[in-house]
Amino acid sequence: MSSSHPHLVVVEAYQGTLEHLTDDPAELRGACGLGLPLDELAERLQCRITVLTWDEWLAIEMHHGSPFTWVSAPATRPVTAHAPPTASARRETATPPVFRSARVTRRALPARNPDHWLLFDDDGLNPRRAGFNDSEDIGFFLSYCLATELRALRREDAFHAVIVPMWGGIGYVAQMERATGAAGHLDIPFVVVATDSSANRQRANQEAVWSRPAIVRRQLEDMSLALADLVLVFGERGRSIAESGRLRDAPRPVLVPRRVDDAEIDAIAAAARSDRSATPLFLLDEPLQAASGALVALEAVAALKAGEAFPASAGATPTAAVVAAGRDMVFAPMRPRTFRDYWSSRGWARELAEHGWWAWRDERPADTESRLYVRLYPSLFEHLPNVWSELARGSLALLSPAAAEGLVPDAALPPELVIQGDPTAQSLARALEHLASRDAPHLERLRRQLCDVVVSAHRGATRRHLLDACAGALDGLLRAPPSPQDLARVATALLDRRVPLADAARRPARHEPDPLQLRASGLEAGRLTVVVTCHDLGSFITQAVESVLGSHRAPDDVVLVDDGSRDPETLERIAALEREARERGAPLRVIRQHNQGLATARNAGLAAARGEFISFLDGDDLIEPDFYDTALALMARHPHLGGVAAWAFIFGVDVPDGFWNAPQPELPLLLVENTVIVPCVMRTALVRQLGGYDAALRYNYEDWELAVRLLLAGRPIVTIPRYLERYRIRGDSLLRTMSPEQHQLMRDAMLRKHHDSVSRFAVEIALQVEHRLSAVRPLVQPTNDESSVSLA
Repeated sequence: MSSSHPHLVVVEAYQGTLEHLTDDPAELRGACGLGLPLDELAERLQCRITVLTWDEWLAIEMHHGSPFTWVSAPATRPVTAHAPPTASARRETATPPVFRSARVTRRALPARNPDHWLLFDDDGLNPRRAGFNDSEDIGFFLSYCLATELRALRREDAFHAVIVPMWGGIGYVAQMERATGAAGHLDIPFVVVATDSSANRQRANQEAVWSRPAIVRRQLEDMSLALADLVLVFGERGRSIAESGRLRDAPRPVLVPRRVDDAEIDAIAAAARSDRSATPLFLLDEPLQAASGALVALEAVAALKAGEAFPASAGATPTAAVVAAGRDMVFAPMRPRTFRDYWSSRGWARELAEHGWWAWRDERPADTESRLYVRLYPSLFEHLPNVWSELARGSLALLSPAAAEGLVPDAALPPELVIQGDPTAQSLARALEHLASRDAPHLERLRRQLCDVVVSAHRGATRRHLLDACAGALDGLLRAPPSPQDLARVATALLDRRVPLADAARRPARHEPDPLQLRASGLEAGRLTVVVTCHDLGSFITQAVESVLGSHRAPDDVVLVDDGSRDPETLERIAALEREARERGAPLRVIRQHNQGLATARNAGLAAARGEFISFLDGDDLIEPDFYDTALALMARHPHLGGVAAWAFIFGVDVPDGFWNAPQPELPLLLVENTVIVPCVMRTALVRQLGGYDAALRYNYEDWELAVRLLLAGRPIVTIPRYLERYRIRGDSLLRTMSPEQHQLMRDAMLRKHHDSVSRFAVEIALQVEHRLSAVRPLVQPTNDESSVSLA
């Protein structure tokens, strides 16, 4: 790196239809560059900053292969993707320029297939074709595409660090490539900006937390956060999220100020000097979803009406009626209803509207001199909230901790204007009742006090100190790039995904190999044994063995277990392999036995193994040249790991070529779905200690069950996010010929074997199974009055 001209890349969060957060143009502008004060940082660091945007992706969102048409899982999203507010809001993000410094430039990430570089419109790419199925999360696909684009960009214009959002987890693949040492990875620091988590948003919106998309999203975000070399936060909420998801001895999160235009602060200062004494109008102006607090607000007003807490004004309208504006959203728990439609149909909510306690509006009421807007922010989730523009309008604000994040870093807000803890109907009702009982002069004093605090926070010494701290942390990172985080310790979070990393991770004992112990057990330190099993596979066995021997890091020992083959071609192929191995001096041994099944064949190879490390390969599958090299280096670097696997190409009979992009193996997901492909590299002594493969699971579950045992033994398995294996699908394969009864029999045997552990995760397993069942149930057809709701 040239220390005089460093180059940073900042990747914006994806805010498309499935990730819809706001229609407010000011909030969209404020989220550019992850809300960081990039102009000032660029000047302090004397560096260039390239901001990568998703503008091209957003432009094709409703085209073929778009995220909106791809993911079928219930999700909170806009009713239609083409509503004018979103289009106009996006136009306003382009002009006027968001960044003033010539050192900061924006660049759109191309919406193209990362494998053969064709734009979506030319290629017609559907993410499913790239192995990302509709039970996964769109962030997984975006993360994969981003990693490819970052590698290409670095070849074109070298950069020295990447700043990514935690929300969405789009840095995950690039960060995992670096942590696993995958070939061609970006060996540069990664900085994560921690705001709020998708888990909070999903829970608030009453979506299924233990559905596959939610599990994958949580893993993307948590792994990205845990692997970061530096974490930036805007307030105490972000700090708390960051610290719970980091190793305890990792660098502390750095508190940084938000980027706010000087003109907006000037407007707030002017508003503090104006007189807005008027009757309050309580306003909720957010996308209508539970995460933004719309449901909490509705329930709070219902609680107030039940207690008749507010006196009526002249006529029948309560003093503190709430107006709910904002874009209507799909209400995920009640497909195909929208949020407003569903709650408007509830009798108690209808009664609130009829008596003037609550009003639904398509847009916020026009500004009037006779009313003081009290903007409600009872949000349970916020990515990069923007309160400044509301204050600049002369409004008062009632804030949740999520909405207040970053508003006044390290400064105290007026207590009457902050809801303590995440809002509930009761806490919001108390806050509303308190404000409604105050006279206009008191509310006006509160408004001016809030404006003064905000102006002071952004023009005082505290902000300068925070900016200096941020610049100092980034400068230190650039001058002395750290080694990647300890992946084995990070992976301990996968052993129980209900527990935050800070609580789950304890420094594991260094299970360094003992050469004397290894030799006593017949194993040689640092050596690799590959066991290839075969039963009547014909030419496939030749291809499999040749792929193993052709690895960049060739095995020291290859054990071919012929499990009672009778096919003449197979026998001839095995004999030819033996002859060629003798002639070439290749380390191939053949074990012949009567047919006893796959698990027993693998155990025979396990007993014959000589290497410290072992990998099992089905005789019809293939290994990519880089796999063993990468996996062994990772195992040597992290002795506590139980195994290393990788993504795989899928090919074969009656299936289109595709990919298997497995998430990291984690509990409890691994008790429901196998996410570990067989050629996983493991420690021979550990596999023997665990008893090898269970021969009772004779119908293809033995590899799955061994992976479960590894995790339950406290040994995580890491999956490299690269296609380093080739998995063949055959028409007569064991998996394809299994009946539903056999699947159930094997699942029953596996779960019973681990009864105590399964009981520990019983609730989460039941919820995952329920989600899978719901995916195969016939969808209820919408009635005529619901047909206007556009669902993907």
